[in-house]
Amino acid sequence: MENNLKVLGVRYFETRRGTGYQCKTNKKNVEIWNDGNGGATYIAPHHPHTKPYDHMTEEEMENLIDKYEEMDNRFIEFN
Repeated sequence: MENNLKVLGVRYFETRRGTGYQCKTNKKNVEIWNDGNGGATYIAPHHPHTKPYDHMTEEEMENLIDKYEEMDNRFIEFN
């Protein structure tokens, strides 16, 4: 999968059933969401901007988030 989509930021929030998140990406009007209520991770539909990403699996989206989190934490030192 080569679509150059990258996560640039993640906002986490708590719900009654778990933790949800909203991810900003490098593409206009394309955000990755999980509502924190036990559902899947998805790209909020905003056609035509999100059309190229309709084929992405939940695993592919979560891998993008993992890459961002690894980069975001690279300067943290553990004692």
